[in-house]
Amino acid sequence: MKMNNLFVKISSLTFLGATMLLPACQDQERLTLADTQDIIEEAVTDSYFQDLDDMAGVAIGSPNDAEYAGGRVASPIAITIQDQRCNCNGIAVTVEPGPNSTLDIPQGVLTIDFGSTGCSDLKGNVRTGKLIFTYNGRRFIPGSTVVTTTDNYTINGIKLEGTRTLTNVSGSTSDAPKFNVVLAGGKATFIADGTVAERESNITWQWTRAANPVDDYLTIDQSSTASGVTRGGRTYTVSLAKSLKYKRFCGIAVEGIKVYTIDGTKVVTIDYGDGTCDKLIVYTVNGIARNLNI
Repeated sequence: MKMNNLFVKISSLTFLGATMLLPACQDQERLTLADTQDIIEEAVTDSYFQDLDDMAGVAIGSPNDAEYAGGRVASPIAITIQDQRCNCNGIAVTVEPGPNSTLDIPQGVLTIDFGSTGCSDLKGNVRTGKLIFTYNGRRFIPGSTVVTTTDNYTINGIKLEGTRTLTNVSGSTSDAPKFNVVLAGGKATFIADGTVAERESNITWQWTRAANPVDDYLTIDQSSTASGVTRGGRTYTVSLAKSLKYKRFCGIAVEGIKVYTIDGTKVVTIDYGDGTCDKLIVYTVNGIARNLNI
C-alpha cells in the first residue's frame, strides 16, 4: 500500500511538472499574443524609420542649385517640396547652405517643420514636429551623406528619436542610387501610454527610380541587420533570408523574408508576400505557417 501511495505521489508530481513545462514548450511552437504585438511593433517602427530615409531623398532633391548650394548663410531659404506628405497649410520647409558650401560639394541643413497641429497625408498618416537633414555632398555621388535627426517629431502618435546617417556607397548611380543607413540611439515612444521601444540598425538599400516617382521602390540588401528592445522589455534581432522590397506609400515591406529572433531563443520567419501593397504577412514558427494582418 505504501509503495502504491508513493507511486501515486511520484506520478502526480511528474504530471504536475510536465503540465507546468507544457505552456513554455508550446510558447516555443506558436506565436503568443506578446509575440504578435512585438512583430507588429517592429514592422511599424521599421517602416516609420524607412519613411525618414525616403523623405530625406525627396527633400534634398527639392531645392534648385542656387538654393541648395549657394553658400548663403544670412538666413534660411524657404522652399517647396512636391510631395503629398508635405501638402498641408502651415508646413515650413527651409534650407540653409553652410558657409563652405559650393555647387560641386553642397553642404547645409534642410528642415521640414510639420507644426504642432498635425499634417495628414493621403494615407492618413499624421505628422508633427521637425525633421532635420544635414547634408554634405551631392546625394547621387558616392561618399555624400545625409544625417537625419528629429525635434519632437511624431507620426501617428509615435515619437521617433535617434541619429540616422545615410551614406551614398560606391557603385551607386543616379538611376539606381545605393545607400548605407546606420541608425544609432533609435527610440520609438508610444505617446498614448509612454512605453518605449529601442532600435539600432545597419541597412543597405537601393533606390530604383521610375518615370513616375509614385512607382519608385527600395530594395533592402540581405546583409542588413537590426536589433533592439520591445516595449515589453524583450530583446530582438532581425536578419534577412530574402531581400526586402518597399513601395512608396505602402508602409510595410511588400516582398522579402525577415528572420525575427526573440530573446535569443524563439525564431519567427516573416514573409511579406509577392509585391502586393497590403498589410498581410505570413509568419512561420517551427514549420507552422499562419497569416497575420498588421
